Amino acid sequence: MRGPLLLLMPAVLMAQRSALPPVEAFNRDLKQNRLGTWMVLEDEGAAWGALLRAALDEDPLVLLNLPLKVVGGGKKAEALAPHLRERFSWSKGAHWALVDAAGRILAEGAGAPTATALAAAAQQAGVRSRAQELEDFLRLNPDHLEAQVALLGERVRVANRRTLKLLGPSPEAPTAAQGGRPEPLRQLDAEHDLTFWSPVARQLDQLFQGAWREAGIELGVALRVSSAEHSPSMQALLARYRIELEETLRRRPNGVEPWFLWLAASRKCGGWPLLPLLQSLEPLPGTAPGEWPPMLVLKEFIEDAKARRDWRAIREVLEARWESLRSSGDTGWGGDGLWNVVIGPLLEALVTLGEAEAAEQTLNEVNMAMGWPGLPGRARDLATRLNRPELALRWGALTPKGR
Repeated sequence: MRGPLLLLMPAVLMAQRSALPPVEAFNRDLKQNRLGTWMVLEDEGAAWGALLRAALDEDPLVLLNLPLKVVGGGKKAEALAPHLRERFSWSKGAHWALVDAAGRILAEGAGAPTATALAAAAQQAGVRSRAQELEDFLRLNPDHLEAQVALLGERVRVANRRTLKLLGPSPEAPTAAQGGRPEPLRQLDAEHDLTFWSPVARQLDQLFQGAWREAGIELGVALRVSSAEHSPSMQALLARYRIELEETLRRRPNGVEPWFLWLAASRKCGGWPLLPLLQSLEPLPGTAPGEWPPMLVLKEFIEDAKARRDWRAIREVLEARWESLRSSGDTGWGGDGLWNVVIGPLLEALVTLGEAEAAEQTLNEVNMAMGWPGLPGRARDLATRLNRPELALRWGALTPKGR
């Protein structure tokens, strides 16, 4: 359960934080950002938040990678604004500041923030980055795996910001159901790739040469959230370790961590074929065909296959999954959950592969096993999206079992 809990934690923490009163939430954020926080109190005609965000993406400030808190002031002031004016004696106008975890001002200004002024303020305050802290720790503890993965995460964040600033956000790719193929992603030129991603590549290479198999799902998360798909050097590194990743999967075909890491690496490299890998794996004896790939990575698996229109891989995995669920009667968690993870993708794969009769047979089996009232509508919408009006008509008229 470690993996899904880890992925859910940010949402849980954000929900808890949003429920706090503004002043209490602000103080809590400061404490959590113990290395420092940039802060802006805006005022009428002084919307400095955008200025400071842009400045923080400049070197050397981007290397500090400190969070930013922007508070609206002026006539329509946020609830926190009066507290900040009283606390920091900012009687009027806009202000920026660098504050520590206790809310003490390390540097401040009442003029429009510039990268030069902010960098000088940070240097004078002696602020260090999380990456510097981890580097010092690793010099004394070179085999500390958690610190190595944490340092990788810090370097990924910096590389992501640099890449986004240069290339801008990636355009949203058309879905396979829309009949579109994603445009090739822009790649960094050699100079920027070396500057932005060589620290990440060195750190990841070091991990792969060490005890990376013990890193758990955190290594896969760090790679997944990276923008390494724009980095030729990162793609080359991942391709070099692909065989090793797949050998690890052959030893642990039911393992969540190696699957998560392989899928993340595959995405960054434009998609590695899933079906040959799946066919090369031997699950633990006694593993039912519908029990692997592990349920915790099934959604990732399906999304990855959809992105590359690998409908055969989806069919092979989900037909066995559905048959296992149907035979065991384990459809009590059905409804939207079962549709989103298993039934919907399976029907889409079958129809796309030209197996509409098999799709209708599967849909009838689902209806008999579940009797879910929402099934006809979801099936009709799927058939409509796939441009199959005759299926949409029949599927929408389906009568749920027991109705």
